[in-house]
Formats: sequence, C-alpha cells, structure tokens
Amino acid sequence: MIVWRVSAEYRKKESAIYDKIREASDEYTRLSEAGMDATEALRRLEAALAEFEVFRCIRA
Repeated sequence: MIVWRVSAEYRKKESAIYDKIREASDEYTRLSEAGMDATEALRRLEAALAEFEVFRCIRA
C-alpha cells in the first residue's frame, strides 16, 4: 500500500484550487437561476478545472 505524504504547501494550493472551483460553480448556479448570462462564470470554472487537472498530474 502506498501512503502519500502531502506537504502543507501542497494542501494549501489544493485548497485554493478547490475554492476557485466552488466559487465559480456557485456563481454559475446563482446567475443561471436568475436567468442571467453565466458565460464568464463557466469560463472561470473551466479554467479552475483545467488548473486542478494539471495540478493533480504533477503529483502523479
């Protein structure tokens, strides 16, 4: 069994990316429920998810 030891810096960066994803997702939900244009929120969500993907690939 492999046990990953994760540094505090890694956890901090991971948490920051999760926060970006959550904020963009919440904004998208809020705008779409209000019937407003949510294009920018979707772009931010896409960018945050891409950042997360790259971040996770670096660890592997």
